[in-house]
Amino acid sequence: MDEPFRKEGCDVKAKVQARVFSAPKTVLENVVPLRTPFSVHIDVCSVCNFRCKFCFQADVEAIKKKGLTRGFMTFELFKKIADDLTAFPDKMKKVKIGLHGEPTMHPRLPEMIAYVKSKNVTEELEMFTNGSLLNPTLSQAIIDAGLTRINVSVEAIDRERYKLITGTDVDMEKFVANVRDLYERRGNCKIYVKIVDANLDEQDKAKFYETFGDISDEIFIEHVVPQWADTNRFDLDATGMYGQPIKKHKYVCPFLFMYLHFNYDGTTSGCTLDWGKEVLIGDVSKESALEIWNGEKLKALQIMHLEKKRDQVPFCDKCLAPMVCCMEDLDDHTEELLKKIRG
Repeated sequence: MDEPFRKEGCDVKAKVQARVFSAPKTVLENVVPLRTPFSVHIDVCSVCNFRCKFCFQADVEAIKKKGLTRGFMTFELFKKIADDLTAFPDKMKKVKIGLHGEPTMHPRLPEMIAYVKSKNVTEELEMFTNGSLLNPTLSQAIIDAGLTRINVSVEAIDRERYKLITGTDVDMEKFVANVRDLYERRGNCKIYVKIVDANLDEQDKAKFYETFGDISDEIFIEHVVPQWADTNRFDLDATGMYGQPIKKHKYVCPFLFMYLHFNYDGTTSGCTLDWGKEVLIGDVSKESALEIWNGEKLKALQIMHLEKKRDQVPFCDKCLAPMVCCMEDLDDHTEELLKKIRG
């Protein structure tokens, strides 16, 4: 896939590009059905210390209405997941720590990273964090544990706007110092820093690059998009998360064919964006990851999408993520993929 959405002309050390371009892309329709998922997402902590206005975590009423429970994954369950991944015939391209919460809140995070690293099941081991809890001790621990990539989401460029956006008081000098410290001790671990463009003018964008451009390996200003179904606060426009032009509608969600998503309690979702745990395809505390990946629930969900019935699947029917977050497009390949999926 071409990479037309890089930003040029920024005088910083970091490569200015969206994180999706950090590795070569595979033409999805040529490899479905996958015998091993491209990546596995593990939500070790669904709790977050931020309440960002654009995130479902801030929608107290929606969370209450769905009866959503949140918490910390047990170390025993995490170990089971990592052990399960050894049963797949190939290595995953990525194992991703972090999904719906802030993973650095988990007291056993370094142990978890080290354990999955020891299983040699993935080409890349990465983590998503808001960066607010980083400190020299934690940063060294997670790097020593074997992380190969850390994605830091910056939510604002000054203390006042951090408070407004996240509901949390963030000392910007300390925050930047901790990111710098992480960068300096990173070793072979790549650091990606991003912010979304909502309410940023050109001066703000320049300040973002100036502040973080020399203390990261990759940096980018992502476009804010309506990715959280049932809690969307933004309208669908012509631009996706990574600056790419979008289709206004996709019948098929490509995520279902690429990834596995383990919630903190073991329930397994068909998609990362299913924050309400409504489209479940299994429970890894009761069955193996391989059984879930090859199971009838995921297969049935994939078939519903390939039959262009996404609007009949609760939660999927309201989700805009296939358009705004995902550049893969399977809509023109439904007939051939249905034959392969059905066997």
